[in-house]
Amino acid sequence: MPHTTALEPLETDQWFVDSPEFSEFVATAKEIIATTNHNRIKTLDILEPYFAALLQKRDWLPEHFAQPNLEGGLGGGIGQWLLYRSQELTIFSLVIPPNSITPIHDHLSWGLVGLYQGKQEETVYRRLDKGQLEGFGDLQENKIPAILEEKKR
Repeated sequence: MPHTTALEPLETDQWFVDSPEFSEFVATAKEIIATTNHNRIKTLDILEPYFAALLQKRDWLPEHFAQPNLEGGLGGGIGQWLLYRSQELTIFSLVIPPNSITPIHDHLSWGLVGLYQGKQEETVYRRLDKGQLEGFGDLQENKIPAILEEKKR
């Protein structure tokens, strides 16, 4: 059963990182979201190079937001740090400690994922069954990232 947290609508944007590079990225992202009429594929296509450019820059992300979190609810020291939140956009830092392994999972969301530092090995799977049996999935390793597969439809 998915867990969700109901949040009250925001009256103003919430900023947790104060840097010119990050502020510029957020402004660009919001403009792209507005001009693509919330078309996810189009939004991600246009936004991706700006996101990649942000991740190449250093010193815009405070060190605290790049640390594992042993008290976090995700287990294994995984840290999830909220960087920015508005009605149309949420940006967070997810910190996976070195040598961690996560179980097969589906994020149940869409967006861009990038690496600010370190390395990540990822195996992407395609579900072959229809999810009839809880706790079981007939999976096949997928060589095509899920977002590219969605574009082909």
